[in-house]
This record gives sequence, C-alpha cells and structure tokens, in this order.
Amino acid sequence: MGLVTPLGNSADITWNRLLAGDRAGRMLNSSDIDHYDQLSRIDGLRLHGAPVNSAGLRQSLIESKLLTHLPPDVVDTWLSEPLVAMSLVAFIEAVTQARLTETFISRREAIATRTAVVFGSSKGGLRTIERLAELMRSGDADDQQSTSLTTEFDLLWQHAFATDSATRAIAAISGAMAGISCPVAACATGLISVLQGAAMIRSGQCDVCIVGSADAGLRASVMSSFHRLRVTSRHADAANACRPFDVDRDGFLIGEGAGVMILESRRHAESRGVPGIARILGGQWLSDPTGMTQIDQSGSIVSEVLRRSFRTHGFLPEIISVHGTGTESNDLAESRGIDAALGNNIPQCFGVKGAMGHLLGAAGSVETILTILALRDQMIPGTTNLRDQDPNCKLPLTSALKSWPGLQRAAKLSLGFGGHVACGVFERE
Repeated sequence: MGLVTPLGNSADITWNRLLAGDRAGRMLNSSDIDHYDQLSRIDGLRLHGAPVNSAGLRQSLIESKLLTHLPPDVVDTWLSEPLVAMSLVAFIEAVTQARLTETFISRREAIATRTAVVFGSSKGGLRTIERLAELMRSGDADDQQSTSLTTEFDLLWQHAFATDSATRAIAAISGAMAGISCPVAACATGLISVLQGAAMIRSGQCDVCIVGSADAGLRASVMSSFHRLRVTSRHADAANACRPFDVDRDGFLIGEGAGVMILESRRHAESRGVPGIARILGGQWLSDPTGMTQIDQSGSIVSEVLRRSFRTHGFLPEIISVHGTGTESNDLAESRGIDAALGNNIPQCFGVKGAMGHLLGAAGSVETILTILALRDQMIPGTTNLRDQDPNCKLPLTSALKSWPGLQRAAKLSLGFGGHVACGVFERE
C-alpha cells in the first residue's frame, strides 16, 4: 500500500497522524492555490482546504530507480502535474512494500504479461488543463519560443492532461501488459478500482493488479463550483470545518491525495514468499438514479449495496468505514441506509474526512487503505470533529481512538456524485 494525503506522504505517516488525532485542514494562501485573489472575492467562500505537502514529492520521484529507464522529458512532465506526481509517489511506496521494485525494473515479460493496472480519478490534470489554455493563447510568440511552447504543449497533452494520465504512467513504469483501466466514478472511484482489480485476478486475467485512485482537485474551478453547490463548509475554523454526522455540520473542505494498492493472487504472492496484509472478500457497486448531485434520502441504494455485499458471506464485518462527507443530505442518507440494512446489528463505524478533508476521486482508495491499516493494527481511529452527534444519524460512532484486539473483518462504504454507491469487504490476514 502507498499513500499521499494531507496528513503525510506515506501510509505510515498518514496513519500515525490520524491515530494521534491530527487534522490537516487549514486556511490557504496564495502559494497554495492559483487564482487566490479571484477566489477571495467570492461572497461567502471560505478559502480553506487540506493540501498535500508537495515539497518532497519531486525528490522522492527523482531518487526512485523505477523512473531511470524513462525519457527525462516525460518524467519532468509527470512531475509538473500534481495528479500524476502524487500517484507515482504512492505507487513507488506500494511497490517497495510489495517487494516488486527490482521485478519492475528488470521488466521480465513473465510478470509483465500477468500484471494489470486499474487506477482511476474523477477528473484529469486540472493544473495541466489550465497550462494548456495558456499555451493556446500564446499564438504571437516568435519562432524559437513557438517551437518550445509546441513541444511543451505536446508533452502535457500526451502525458498529463487526460483523466488516465496517472494510469498510463503507472503502466509505463511497471510494464503492465495484462490490461489497463481508468474507472471514473466520482468519489467512489478508488473503491470501485479495488473491486474491479480483484475481479480481474479472480477471473484469471492477471496475477498482480495495481489499483487505486488520485485527485488533485484543490483548484479554483473546483472550489468555486462546490461552493455554488453548497457542499463545502463555511465554518470559519478550517481544522473544524468538516464535521461528519455532527448536528452542526455544514459541508466538507476539499483535500487532495492518492492511494495505491498492490493486489495479488494468494498463489502468486506465496510463490514470491511475500505475506499478504488483508484479503478482499468481495463487494458490490450500484447506481442511484436520483440525480447528478443528489442521493436518495431514504438510503435505499446504500441499504441494498450493503445487503448484497454481506449476503454472500453470511456474516457481518466488525467495523464499517463510512463515507461521511459532513453534508446534511449525504450523512442522513448513509445513516438511514446502514440502519435499514443492519438494524440492531450495526457494527462500529468511523469516518476520516474530518481529519483530512474530502479527497474526492482519491477518497475511496485512501480510505480503503486506512480501513486495512485498522485491521492490521487492530485500532479504529476516531471520527474527527464529532462533538454532538446528530440524533437522526443513528450510527455507533466515537470521536476517540479505540483499540480492538482480534479485529478481523471490515467494510468500506463509498458514495459519489452521479449515483455511484460501492461497498468493499476485507479480512485481516
């Protein structure tokens, strides 16, 4: 597993800070976000968010042996786009943990033909899109400058613009030949990537699948759009802005990040002598047709995806990592759906967006990794910023860290704009 989040540029740093109760939300300044002055003039918009510490990303990538065989201009282009840079740092951490670094460097055909990539995002490289627009307006440059701008445009267009830019970068570095896919399912993207990757292994299409998602959505276009949708918090204190399931919640603050997991068939992992961390028991995803940005307030789709996910195994997980955006409608629908499906048997629940903001397209993969870390360490993080739980959100939640010796199974629930509802079920190895 590999993580880049507002809490840290690795899985362990993120996890340890989450357990410590740290919060990444803060007020932004002009060095954090482009078009700062224009955003400052939008009535009621709070200029807060949860940015990633980007200072160490470039150095981590430059030092990696995995990138040495690739064209320098392509690597520089990847480094210029936060969506791709964050994805590659998380990918390198996951590959290192899985003991696959030398295998991918040697590019042995035997593993390449049995390796796939399912890595998604909810949008493309937004910084690159803005840069491309600037280059298109530079039509009056002299010939030498024009040639340079054309070269930059072509590199950005090919390697950092599209939604699948990080997917193709990971495939290029790993040499994966068993198929690549870029799911786009809003905030459920990362979890659906995990489920699709597991299905590819189960079907026999591959032995190894690199899965996950990323999002670099802390941009002026996203902030202003979500402000108009009234889904971002207007709370003055950035650290307390996102308050899932709290009676005083009023939306989330935007974060960014990436999560990468190496999925592997048990047989293949054992042949390499590498122990697994957790096993994917299964999961489901469904479509809520209520609307592009709405969710069925009865929670019926959430309830159905939980029933289908748990029915196969005949047992309930001990914990559920909830989506918990901190918006009134999402938290109510999610709570009602869990209650309708499980009634008096609702497991302990927790949500992490109060600590790191809403990572949008990266949320599903990052929160899945944190769920697996809870299984690994037998610890459940508190639901950050939960002070006074809404009595209409009838979930067993706590704001305090909880030790759980013997914890074996967990579920992850993700909901996304466009009606994407997904659930994954995991078991500790």
